[in-house]
Amino acid sequence: MLLASLFSGCGGFEAGFGERNKVVLLNEVASSARDVLLRRFADVPLIEDIRNVQPGDIAAADTLVAGFPCQDISIVGGQRGLAGTRSALVEHVFRLAAATRPSHIVLENVQSIRFVHGGRVLLYLMHAAERLGYSWAYRTLDSRAFGLPQRRRRFYFIASRDSDPGDVLLSDGGAPLPSNTLEQSLPIGFYWTEGRTGHGLTADAIPPLKTGSSIGIPSPPAVLFPDGGVKVPTIETAERFQGFPEGWTEAAPPRLRWGLVGNAVSVPVVRWISDQMDAPAPWNRELSSPMPDRAMWPLAAWGDGRGKRLAVNVHEAPSSLELGRISHGHYSWADLSDRALSGFVKRARESRLRYPEGFLESLEARLR
Repeated sequence: MLLASLFSGCGGFEAGFGERNKVVLLNEVASSARDVLLRRFADVPLIEDIRNVQPGDIAAADTLVAGFPCQDISIVGGQRGLAGTRSALVEHVFRLAAATRPSHIVLENVQSIRFVHGGRVLLYLMHAAERLGYSWAYRTLDSRAFGLPQRRRRFYFIASRDSDPGDVLLSDGGAPLPSNTLEQSLPIGFYWTEGRTGHGLTADAIPPLKTGSSIGIPSPPAVLFPDGGVKVPTIETAERFQGFPEGWTEAAPPRLRWGLVGNAVSVPVVRWISDQMDAPAPWNRELSSPMPDRAMWPLAAWGDGRGKRLAVNVHEAPSSLELGRISHGHYSWADLSDRALSGFVKRARESRLRYPEGFLESLEARLR
């Protein structure tokens, strides 16, 4: 395939689609991400502002890919939906698609797109694809099912002009992920920056990597290890937790690398989608039912491009499940500071959240 990449970030889509496919255009407004793209894809034209990308720039592409901005959709963002100035930029994907008529459009975003802002952002994507006569399918996939020790549920949407995108995203009905059973004989990941209203406790993995603060202060999740140590991943380990090689973002300023990794598309998930596009297979219509008419859209769905829409009962993991586990890998870590840990424990003790027996006591023992 010939790919035009919009909102390219630090190159997750490009790394996932790999050398079998060719990238003909990159687009990214963040200077730190452009530093990485120029290092990793030096021969590919790069346009800074999505509003300046013209149909002629991507005329050769048969596939548009875009991890469009999530700040107005994310639960931790402003939740302004398409009324926000950042997530509304996805409209330019369809502006360009209307002019160039690519075979495929592949989008990624946070899974809360299904319900934040009344589900209207996802409804817009359905309408926009249908207005162009494209059939579409979407599915929520968890990066942990692709060998990454990070619980990261993300939304993937494919619209196709001349093929059935369900044969890509939905043909592998998948398998259920193991339950998140917290045992202190295994590492437990958590958000040390939270404690009062959330904690992200995750068995043998970390909760989703975030972008950090708005001024570039990194805040990766912490991990309580069975020996009582409390550590955070190094930036190189964070890159691996997204499926990049260590050092992928080293061209960017050090304090901004965390944001690039936290915003990135998980590379192995994109690689799976690429493989599915290379070898599509008929999806099972018996797994479908009429699309519900409510603001909470289902985890997976399909549309024929002419108004027919179906909910599809598939899992968030493919049948080739390779569960990512911290305990099964060799990663580099740094100690979480006493100040950071003490703040978390204090907030947790003051909150009404439930924690597994012995978890907070183990953190306090580390402080002592």
